Amino acid sequence: MKNVLTGLLFLGLTSLSYAQDKPANDVKNADVEEVKLTGVTVKNMNSNYLNKVQDPSTPERVVQLENTAARYDLTMSDIYDGNHEAYEVIFEQTNGRIIATYDKDGQILTSFEKFTNLTLPAPVRNSLYKEYPGWTVFKDAYLVSYYEGTDDIRKIYRVQLRKENQKLNLKCDVDGNIL
Repeated sequence: MKNVLTGLLFLGLTSLSYAQDKPANDVKNADVEEVKLTGVTVKNMNSNYLNKVQDPSTPERVVQLENTAARYDLTMSDIYDGNHEAYEVIFEQTNGRIIATYDKDGQILTSFEKFTNLTLPAPVRNSLYKEYPGWTVFKDAYLVSYYEGTDDIRKIYRVQLRKENQKLNLKCDVDGNIL
């Protein structure tokens, strides 16, 4: 039995010691072949929309649904016929919704977004706790309005604070400024 185990160990170690024909660090002499892909189509994924509605403090759940809306291929939809100027598509997930209007080429013209029960970004949380110590966030909603061709993108957090029997409804921007 000892000889069998020794033989297997030796066989395993010799298979690990196999060397390649070319040294791995010899990148200059490595043969590189160009690969041509057929049937691949590269499309603009509404990057203008994403650049305007997303920032580093955008909650992950919001980013995911916005990315879905940006990558949506309108031309593959059953309702698409190319004869209309605009198409409205609704994207939904738990506690979130985007109503996006696309042009006939698949570019997002407008979007109205509403997300609830999010973890508020640090600037918003810190601002609320600083201005209203002892109050608790009871409800929240994140609203986004996007219009193609304009820099007027509206991103607002609506927050309801509670303390004992009192309620307070506030609006904040993404930087935590109370409006």
